[in-house]
Amino acid sequence: MPTRTHVGKMAKQTRVRLLEVIVSAQKEPTRWKWHIAEGGLELVHGYATSRETAQRDGDSVLFTMLSAPKAP
Repeated sequence: MPTRTHVGKMAKQTRVRLLEVIVSAQKEPTRWKWHIAEGGLELVHGYATSRETAQRDGDSVLFTMLSAPKAP
């Protein structure tokens, strides 16, 4: 029976979130948008002047979101 108990506890744990950083070029040639989305819903976004900077900024914000303490 210990297996059933363990599986029951696993089912009560917090669900896994799938967050992604998406970088896309804007109409202006030197403007890139980054945004963090969950299931197609944009949670936060920002802009940068290069694709590399946009990716780094998006990754940094994602890391900050994942590092933040969980709300009660």
